[in-house]
This record gives sequence, structure tokens and C-alpha cells, in this order.
Amino acid sequence: MKYAPKFRAIGFAVIFASLLFAVFQNQAQLGGGEIASKSRMVSEVKAVAPGETFRVALVLDHPEKWHSYYINPGGIGSALSFEWEMPEGFEAGKVQWPVPHISEMIGIKSRIKTYGYEGSGNVFPVEISVPDSAQPGTEVTIRAKATWQICDEKNCLPEGGDFSVTIQIAESTEPDPTGKPIIEGGLKKLPVSLDDATALEKDDVITLTATLPESFSNPKSAYFFDANGQVDAQKSQEVEIDGNRVTLKLPRNEGTKSEYLDPGPKLDVLSGILAVKTADNEFGFGIRQNLDGSGPAAGTDTQTDNVPPPVSHSESSQATPEEIAAGLELYDSEAKPEYVLLKGVKDLTILPAMGLFFIGGLLLNLMPCVFPVLGIKVMGFVAQAGEEEKKVKNHGLVFGLGVLVSMWVLATIIIAAGQSWGGQLQSPAFLAGLVILLFLMGLNLAGVFEFGTALTGVGGDLQRKKGYSGSFFSGVLTTLIATPCSGPFLGSVMAFAFDQPPATAFLLFSVFAAGIASPYVVLAFFPKAINKLPKPGPWMESFKKGMSFAMFGTAVFFLGSFAKQTGYDGLTWLLFALVVIGLAAWIYGTWSSPVRDKSVRYAIGYGLAILVAAVGIQMTRVATDKVAEGGGSVEEGWKAWYPGVLEMTRQKKRIAWIDYTADW
Repeated sequence: MKYAPKFRAIGFAVIFASLLFAVFQNQAQLGGGEIASKSRMVSEVKAVAPGETFRVALVLDHPEKWHSYYINPGGIGSALSFEWEMPEGFEAGKVQWPVPHISEMIGIKSRIKTYGYEGSGNVFPVEISVPDSAQPGTEVTIRAKATWQICDEKNCLPEGGDFSVTIQIAESTEPDPTGKPIIEGGLKKLPVSLDDATALEKDDVITLTATLPESFSNPKSAYFFDANGQVDAQKSQEVEIDGNRVTLKLPRNEGTKSEYLDPGPKLDVLSGILAVKTADNEFGFGIRQNLDGSGPAAGTDTQTDNVPPPVSHSESSQATPEEIAAGLELYDSEAKPEYVLLKGVKDLTILPAMGLFFIGGLLLNLMPCVFPVLGIKVMGFVAQAGEEEKKVKNHGLVFGLGVLVSMWVLATIIIAAGQSWGGQLQSPAFLAGLVILLFLMGLNLAGVFEFGTALTGVGGDLQRKKGYSGSFFSGVLTTLIATPCSGPFLGSVMAFAFDQPPATAFLLFSVFAAGIASPYVVLAFFPKAINKLPKPGPWMESFKKGMSFAMFGTAVFFLGSFAKQTGYDGLTWLLFALVVIGLAAWIYGTWSSPVRDKSVRYAIGYGLAILVAAVGIQMTRVATDKVAEGGGSVEEGWKAWYPGVLEMTRQKKRIAWIDYTADW
């Protein structure tokens, strides 16, 4: 029996570690584990002679089950593109596209076929021409800004990067031992030209006939990847194979209304890649044929004739005043919110909203925002283990009351101010106050200072009052820091709540508060469960100090939102303010102890601490007045939202990808 407390403590530690792992998993899902391709640029030479040409290449390694796009995406998507920066006289050619593959995405009513590349080691070469005037003995840097898009079957992400290679100008060309094998491997996947072919259009069907080299007799399959969108990628291609002769019936791209895919252009030339699979390999042949059956078209580029712009925006931009004005004419600010279920979209009503509010509040207890308060409450329950049941129940109810009252206050302020849920987190002053509060709580848990040390000799009634006050404050703090984590669960129903009469809105927020507080209240009413926790002891001091890091981590979480609103200057001022306020807390903790002389305690422990804290508060005010430069900037490949943009997009029957989130 004497080992029971030890094993009980070990069991509690295992439970705590498991809970911590679950929280970090949640945090990764909220943005910690980002999907991203690996990319790099290589050169086939280290040195090049004047007047020569050489190749550089972008190498893309995609995440599993994600793909990028061919010059013609086939459905939706944006292909790889470059913006070059190089010395005068140097010129970059066009991207040399490998043989693509067919991928599928979930569309509005059906699956959409797209053309692109997946997996690792995708090489996209570009030829660079060196002018005759280049001086041997000099060094040049070739820079490129590349943008592309990756998608899986449900989602798409814009990607890009800045790349550069540095080359020596020399009397003779010298290969790069690292880059040359990579580019040579990529060149083997490029299509080779095929002139023995004809293309003839009749009744919106293009018949492509190609005679392959003898070594490709009786291939297993063939498919034509159109380079400019003339052929409908969503329809099947009829293929006939007779020895080394391949005939394909290619349907004209008239658009797919159900998926809002636009019709393709009508050109005089058919360009693209004829992909042929044999028993053990796959090859591509470049096709460039006149559509009147007269044979090869003029020129040698088989992949870039009048390529239509991609469906999605390939460059970022802010809305123009004209676009904003047009959007406002269509924007319906009174539109009722909807929420999406697995079987479709239904209007939200009170009872489903109450259910979602309660579940959202319950799940918030495992989110990274609320985790520090969870640790404090666990310590509170441990401290109450073995006490009278009535007192334990009262603590649970007081905590729930703190959550409920603070939720009412917060809802009242938001409704009165006409703000949306989470709107307080758009205030730098509110964020700064929250960061400072969490920082001070972390310092308190770490033992830098203590509240109430002068009251240790006071009777039990005051200590009991302090305990109830702590439970109530824990409930208030839980409400304050739970706001940003409620978005993933309650985005639509929060809007629904604020659209209801005040009595209904307060009912919904009361249910939300009940969901947050329910685990603690339930645990308080089952004291036998509390008694299974480890007994109070020295371990609690270590646990308390460990929880200080959770507080600091939560402060950093909100500090990031503050930085996005106030910029580098605001962040710098607030960080220095935290240093000064931390100094004030240390002065208070060190010099306000009852063992100190009374005059020292008041002069330094209180007076100097207040003076230093006032300096920190003033620095905080300066920080909150800063404004981030370039606020509202848009990432590459996206367009800034403005009222009415979605309605305008629908009128044009175009697909729009919406990135809807909050910085906090």
C-alpha cells in the first residue's frame, strides 16, 4: 500500500502527457502542420562561355496525394510561371513541360479531370541564352520568382518562391556535377517532336492521326494532352491503335456548365503532347498540326499556342474602386447565414444551434487556447481532494458561474457595440491586455511573485473566500481566452446568434457557457473521481511551474495576432513593455514579502513596483497606437475580398476559391 501514491502520481502524469499530446495534435490541425511542396532550382553548368546556352530547372517534390499543373490545367488550376531577373543580354526561354498525367478533383456535381504532375522529382527546365558580350572572369546571378498551384482532390493552395543560381562566365563551359544529372533526367521525360501526324476537325470533333516510330508498335494506350484548352478534358477520347498508327477522336471544349468551366479557344493549330504507354514505359510526342489536315504547322513550339489564362487568378491584387462600387450594388448584407451539413445546406434553427453551441463549448476544453486554464483547474481539484463534498461542489458551481457571467458580459458588450464574435480580438488594446495578463499569470505560476502572501496567517473564512474567488476568476479567464478557438466549431452559429433577439442570443450563449463548464461541474459532483487524483504534495509545485510555460505559450499565440495589427514597431514596443512589467513583478515578488522591513516593503515592494509597472503600461499604450504597414496585403495568387465579389463571380459563372480565416 505504501507504493499506491507513487503509482497514482505516475498514472496522473501519463494522463496529463496524453492530454498534452492531444492538444498539440489539435494545434497542428489549426495550422501547425502546413501542406507544402519542396522546391529548388538547379543549373546544369557551373561555368558557361559567352554566346552559349545552358539550362536551369525548377525541381518540385509534391506532398502525398497533391499535384501541380500542366500549362493547360484541363479543368481548374494554375500552371507554373516565372518572372526572370538577369543581367542585360541574358534571355530565358519558355518552360519545357514534361509529359503530364490525369488527376481528379471533387467538383460541384461531378469529379473534374485535370492535367498535371504528382510525386517527387518533377523537373521543369528552362533554357538560358548567354550574350556574346558576356565577359569571362565575371560572375552572374540568374534570379526567378516562380508561382504555381497545388491541389488534392478537395483543396488547392497557391505556392511560390524566389530562386537563384550563380554562374561563372569562362572561356569554356563547365558542367555542374550536381545539377546536370538532375536536368538530364528531366529531359528524358520531355516529349520528342513527331511530324508524321495530321489533325482534321469536323463537327466539333478533332481527329488526330499519328504514326509512331517502329519501336512503339502496338502501344497499350494513348492520350492527347491539349496545350491550349481546345480539347474537352472532361470527355473521353476515342482511341484506335493499329500497329504503330494511333487515331484519336478529340471532342471540342464547349465548356461544362455544371462545373462552371468555360469553353476553350478555337484555333487553327492543334498543339500538345501525345502520351503513349507501352508495356514497360511511357513516352510523349510533341504535336503541332494544322487543323485543316495539311500537316505540321509553322514553328517548333508544340505547347504554347495562344494558351488561355488559367481559371484561377495567377497574380494577387487589391480590388479597384470600380470593382468595389460594382460589388456593393450586388452585396446583400441582410442575407441569412447557413451552415453546411454532410447532406447539404439547411437553414439554421434554434435547437440545432443550441446543440452546436454546447458541443463547441465542450470541445473547447481540449483546444490550445484553453489548455492553461485546464491545468489550473486540475490543480484546484487536486488541492480539494479529501475535503467535504459540499465545498468541492460549490467550487465547481462557482467556476461555472464565472464562465456564465463573463459570457453574458461579453455578449452584452458585443451586441451593444454591433460587433461580431471575436471582434474584441481586432482591438490591439484588448490583445495587449490579454497578453500581459497571461504573461503575469505565467510569472506567478513560475514563482516570480505571489499574491496574498501577507494573508497566510488570516483565518479559514478568508482563505475559503479566496478559493471561491479563484474558481470564479478561472471561469472568467476561460471565457476570455476561449474566443479565438471557438471559430472552427461555431463560425456560422455565432453569426446566427447575433442575428436573433437578445433573449434568444443570451440563451444560446448560456448553452455555450454550460458546454465549456460542464466537465468541471460534473467532476465536482463526483468526489470519488477527484479522490483518485494524486494527493497534494511537493509535486504540485513542479506541476505549477511547468504550467507557466503553457501560459507563456498562450501569450505568444495572442502576441502573433497583435503583431499582425500593429506591425514590427508595435510588437517591439510590447515586448519591451513585457520586460519592464516582468521587472515590476519581480520587484514586487522579491521586496513585498512579510519578512521584509515595513518601510522597505512599501517603498520598494509596492512603490517602486508600481512606478516600473506604470512605465510598462505607458510603453504598452505606445505599442497599441502603432499600425502595421501594408495592412490588408494579399498573398501571391489571391485577390482581396470585398463586399459583392462573390455575387459578381457567380454572375460570371466562374469558380472562386475562398480562403476564409482570422489572424487570431
